[in-house]
Amino acid sequence: MHLESYRCVLCVEDVDEDILHLFFQCPFSQACWIYLGIEWDTSIEHQLMFLRAREKFGPIIFREIIILAMWALWTHRNSIIFDGACRSFAVWRRRFIDEMNAVTLRVKPMLKDKFNLW
Repeated sequence: MHLESYRCVLCVEDVDEDILHLFFQCPFSQACWIYLGIEWDTSIEHQLMFLRAREKFGPIIFREIIILAMWALWTHRNSIIFDGACRSFAVWRRRFIDEMNAVTLRVKPMLKDKFNLW
C-alpha cells in the first residue's frame, strides 16, 4: 500500500516502521507491554524471545493476551493513519480491555476464571 510516509505514527523517534519496531521496539508499544506485565528481549531470536516472555509471564493466557494486545496496537495505528485519530495510551488500553471482555464471553469455562482474575 502506498502511504505518504512509512514513519511510525505511534512514537516520536521518527523511524521507519517495521514489524519489530511497531510491536516491540516503539516506546508506545513498550509502554503497552509494561502495562500488561510482559517483558520482551528483542536482542534474541524471535521464537526464543516469545518463549522467554512466556516463561516470565506464565503460560495460561499468555497467547491470548499477546494476540489481543497486538491487535489493539494494529487497530490503533490504523485509526491514526486512516482516520486521523490521535495517539493515546488510554485509547489503546480501552481497545485491549474491550477485546478481552469479548473473548471472556466465549472462552472455555476452565479458562474463564483465569481471564477474569487477570
